[in-house]
Amino acid sequence: MVYMANHSSPVIDMTPDGAFIEPPKPSLGTILARVLAFALFLGVMAVAFWTALFMIPVLLVMGLVGYAVMRLQVRRF
Repeated sequence: MVYMANHSSPVIDMTPDGAFIEPPKPSLGTILARVLAFALFLGVMAVAFWTALFMIPVLLVMGLVGYAVMRLQVRRF
């Protein structure tokens, strides 16, 4: 009996007459909240992507300027 209580087999939810129990359907509010959360996540990811996309040329130019300044300082001394 102890073995039966501890094993991990799937549980089939049935009524005594043999019909399966249907899981509750999500409400309209739950569906709207999920859609809103997904849209918010998608918007944040789009902003992060475009920020990264526009920062790459800026960082490359800053790196080139920094390299040129470093070479100029080395050449002076």
